[in-house]
Amino acid sequence: MGHQGNRLGSSLLVLVLAGSFGTVAKAQAPEPVKWSVRDAIGYALEHSPDVAVAHSKINEKEEASKEAFSNFLPDVTLDAGYQYVNNVPRIDFDASFESPVPGVPPLEIHDSQKIGSKDNYVARLSLNQLLFASGRVYYAHRAARKQVESTRHEEDTVKLNVARQTAEAYLGVLISQAVAGVQREALATARAHLEQVQNRYDAGVANRLELLRAKVEVSNVEPRVIDAERNIDTAMILLRRATGMPDGARIELTDPLQARVKPVDEEAELETARTLRPEFKVLEYNRSAAEDLALAKRGGMLPVMQLTGSFGYEKPYYGVFDWEQNLTVGVGLQVPIFDGLEAYRGMRRAKAVAETVTLATVQTHADVRTQVHTAVLALREAAVRIKATADNMKRADQMLDIAENSYQAGAATNVEVIDAHLAATTARLAHLRALYDYRNAQIHLAAATGNVPAITR
Repeated sequence: MGHQGNRLGSSLLVLVLAGSFGTVAKAQAPEPVKWSVRDAIGYALEHSPDVAVAHSKINEKEEASKEAFSNFLPDVTLDAGYQYVNNVPRIDFDASFESPVPGVPPLEIHDSQKIGSKDNYVARLSLNQLLFASGRVYYAHRAARKQVESTRHEEDTVKLNVARQTAEAYLGVLISQAVAGVQREALATARAHLEQVQNRYDAGVANRLELLRAKVEVSNVEPRVIDAERNIDTAMILLRRATGMPDGARIELTDPLQARVKPVDEEAELETARTLRPEFKVLEYNRSAAEDLALAKRGGMLPVMQLTGSFGYEKPYYGVFDWEQNLTVGVGLQVPIFDGLEAYRGMRRAKAVAETVTLATVQTHADVRTQVHTAVLALREAAVRIKATADNMKRADQMLDIAENSYQAGAATNVEVIDAHLAATTARLAHLRALYDYRNAQIHLAAATGNVPAITR
């Protein structure tokens, strides 16, 4: 009895510990992240490496703009040095002067003086200030500022693409989950029908052929369920990659797969695209920056005026062997004569870039028009299919009810029931496909117009 009590106590202890560990493990299991499509896009925009790279490019352009602005500021240089001269130059004086007084011998001078010293010191502060550069610096700086703005809109383009990809991945998970639900329901229906046929077969009412047909139907549906569940995992991987979510993170989607069909005005959408698409701003700033760069290059063929000045101490200073200060101020004018046509060719190249951007703008307008038109067509076609498949789904359900009731009453064969099952499943999948296509067309239309808030709806 004592041994049994010990064993019972040990068993209870094991159960308590197992329950405690199970509770701790459950408490430590991470909760799934609940995401709406808005939440997913917000996370993607914050963690996407593409957005990070685009933002880093803005910093590069800003530093380049500051570098161009530095040409407006003076160059100040401090020079200090020491020089030892071993052989200091000398000047010899040999002169003879006739005396105006008769009888007085001529005056002769013979002398030798050092010009400089062996130890030479200098400390000088120099300044160069650009006064006029014929637009070379001004237009170069203005072009750099426009390139900064162009890069900002390039970042908006990247964000638009990230939002579109995230919304598409989110929608891919929704359709995968919905299809899996339909296939699971079809499998449950097929198994229920098999059970019914098995009962009828055991009662001698159904024959073996009916039983085999019911079993084949179950076997045909089971792989579809497996494929549908695998598609969920694949779609979830794509969503994690699109958003930058770590692998293995649990995500729970809160938005349903539904669509609110509403009319769409293609002309209004085109006008929205012309206003919101960041590519147009990128091209506009690039063209304007290229034109300014051409003006800056033209300045290389025109005069430049500079103010120069210096203040310093030198020892020796010419013939003075003590520290002496000196101040110089001057204005210089440089007129280019010939530089191998470098400035001219640079100006021509910048003008060619501006012309290329102008042509690219025309092409981009045509591309955006095509994108909007294609999305509108897809939206309208999917809207028609949503209504048609919804009506067909109701008819398929009615047909399934009739087939099942007739089979139970002995007025129909199980072939008709199986056909009705397949028709009902096909109708549901077609309706889901229509919903998916409509939502996908909405995403593409929002991306084509540059309307990021519309992508999150």
